[in-house]
Amino acid sequence: MARVLPFPALLSTLGSQLETDRPGARGVPQPSHIRPLLEAPNPDAELERWRASGAVLRDPRPALYVVELHGPAGRLSGPPVRFLLCSLRPDAAAPLEHDPYRPRSWCAEPAITLAADDHGVLRTLLAEAAERGGVVWQGAFDGARVVLRRIEPSAVSKRIQSVLDEAPMRPLAALDEQHPTLAAVVPLSDPGLQLEPIHRALKGVETFKEETFLTLVNAYARTYELDEPLTTPRGLAAARERLATLISGQHAVLLVLPEGRGKILRFRQGLDLAHLKGAPRNPTLRSLDLALLNSLVLRTVLGIKDPEAPAHPHVFPVRELESLVQGVQSGIFQAGFALNPPPVWEVRAVMEAAATLPPWTLRVEPLPPAGLLFLDPQA
Repeated sequence: MARVLPFPALLSTLGSQLETDRPGARGVPQPSHIRPLLEAPNPDAELERWRASGAVLRDPRPALYVVELHGPAGRLSGPPVRFLLCSLRPDAAAPLEHDPYRPRSWCAEPAITLAADDHGVLRTLLAEAAERGGVVWQGAFDGARVVLRRIEPSAVSKRIQSVLDEAPMRPLAALDEQHPTLAAVVPLSDPGLQLEPIHRALKGVETFKEETFLTLVNAYARTYELDEPLTTPRGLAAARERLATLISGQHAVLLVLPEGRGKILRFRQGLDLAHLKGAPRNPTLRSLDLALLNSLVLRTVLGIKDPEAPAHPHVFPVRELESLVQGVQSGIFQAGFALNPPPVWEVRAVMEAAATLPPWTLRVEPLPPAGLLFLDPQA
């Protein structure tokens, strides 16, 4: 288990509006003021220069922080999503995914960490701490209101630490093995937290011939036609709804084809996956949509070797369904497979089984922006 601790933060002067820069390494928008730090040859050394020059000021009192992310302006939304910013000591915290993202700086990019919170205790404590915490900064980023609050050492902060000492926690990024990591812990029980899928695109796969593929995949999945093209907002919305409603007791993926065509593949029940060479040995992982796609479709039907391997020459992760459709439409990709969002209970089961997901399985929305505060490399 990892250990959550208060830390003396490095704070910078921020305006009320954080300017959005181009997406970073994970395709995530970042505030423009953090870009010189993350692109420096040695980000931690650059952060130390910022501290020495007075560009950031060190708060000598260790504390925890809560960052609140409100819904975008003009949209109906409930309570804000709250992340606990803390120092995370990597005692034995295995990442949730194989080959996790490695931050350019463990002091500047918060490692998103999911915490099991089956009864909502952590969520309630973060709300209570936010009510009592003092505002360090508030403003807007990427169309949404952001509030950073300082949680003084108190009975509430001790209760938060006590809960997290016992709760299963899994980071989505690699942690620094030698030093504490700046982490953003979020309870899985937060109703505003969205777990989004990462889709798959194919390029240069010689074995993919549409008619032959559909014939072979019929042994593992039933095919459903879509009424409208995927190149229109209405068609995309209908495809998402159809994909989500066909999975009662089963699993399905959306096959994206050229000319805006799409078909839904619903995997047949009672498939014996244990004998397949490419199927995960862990029964919990065998129930994941991505595991079924990798083992049944990519490995078995198409004969692609190690589709989960990082930087695969023929299988590419794609974050957004719109980008996947556009890539196939423009000819960048041959075809694509879109997935449903992973349900919270499924991610919780993976954590409970002490298993790890295939690379590029999921992403979290919303995300706290980097650069609200920093972990002092010298602390």
